[in-house]
Amino acid sequence: SIKKDIGIIILIILMFIIGIFSYPYFPEKIPMHWNFKGEIDRYGSKFEGLFGIPLMSLGFYLLFLVLPYLDPKKENYQKFEKVYQIIKYAYIFLLFILQMTILIVTLGGPKDLIPKITPTLVGVIFIILGNYMPRIKPNWFVGIRTPWTLSKEEVWKRTHRFGGYIFIIGGILIILAGILPPLINLIVLILSILLMAFGTILYSFIIYKKLERKRKEKR
Repeated sequence: SIKKDIGIIILIILMFIIGIFSYPYFPEKIPMHWNFKGEIDRYGSKFEGLFGIPLMSLGFYLLFLVLPYLDPKKENYQKFEKVYQIIKYAYIFLLFILQMTILIVTLGGPKDLIPKITPTLVGVIFIILGNYMPRIKPNWFVGIRTPWTLSKEEVWKRTHRFGGYIFIIGGILIILAGILPPLINLIVLILSILLMAFGTILYSFIIYKKLERKRKEKR
């Protein structure tokens, strides 16, 4: 319900308000992207810098609102409603912190602040997702969705339990990598994401084959 999203709504409104009141005082070009060395390699317009992330946050929030109604397994969302709320809050809060960090850099803060803070934010998000992942029920939009997890509920359960551990480990590695040189930091980030993605996909396939083999042996 909208009442449970009041914190998200306040954050999004706050981002727009900050953008509106900051507009006259900001330069025409705002840092928008950093390379693996932690150097700014792209600037955006004032509008993009002040309202790009708020608009993205609004878009994500609206998407989160409609997904349960579009999903053929919509009834399952009620079974992990609390987890779904936490996921929504985590994503919007991450975008809010990124928006504030970009504004701080634009106002004269450390140029490498984004590369330094991003690993921590991303790592925390993965740890949060990993902690709640085992509670996500089968659906078509949220969680580890492979042909094998979607075909058998038992595969879904086991994969998300395994994925929870992998996401937490990956999140911790990403946070720790934040203190390393930018290039090594980037390598750890990419390897951690690949581990989480392909590790869970492979695990779901293995579990599916294992269950199928047991089913055939019982015949």
